[in-house]
Amino acid sequence: MEDFSNIRSLSKERVEKCMSSMQMGTQMVKLRGGSKGLVRFFYLDEHKSCIRWRPSRKNEKAKISIDSIREVCEGKQSEIFQRYAEGSFDPNCCFSLYYGEHMESLDLVSGTGEEARTWITGLKYLMAGISDEDSLAKRQRTRDQYPSVV
Repeated sequence: MEDFSNIRSLSKERVEKCMSSMQMGTQMVKLRGGSKGLVRFFYLDEHKSCIRWRPSRKNEKAKISIDSIREVCEGKQSEIFQRYAEGSFDPNCCFSLYYGEHMESLDLVSGTGEEARTWITGLKYLMAGISDEDSLAKRQRTRDQYPSVV
């Protein structure tokens, strides 16, 4: 389980900067099992409920909902990163998301360490909000009130 204690103490400005940057989007390399990585444009959707990327053959299914993310790991810790030669990527630019019931991983390499920090911080902030029962209940009520928006 993620420890969100340091995330809750972030300044409002820092959080807003992360959210804004994530919604504008970032070009990152999405790593896969055996082949070279794919350059994709990743962004946080307007409702701050999903990470999406393009281009993708999955089209509308190319997304991961924030509430399905179980963990965000900094650096080259995942099994996928271990398959690449040492020195292939700057560890400060690498991070992984573990999501879903089967703990699938999305392994990403950003252009700079600052971009990676923005995404890691922003995702952990969003996850902390979702782990808060009040926030989850509010979100559900909003969905119930405005079903066509989702």
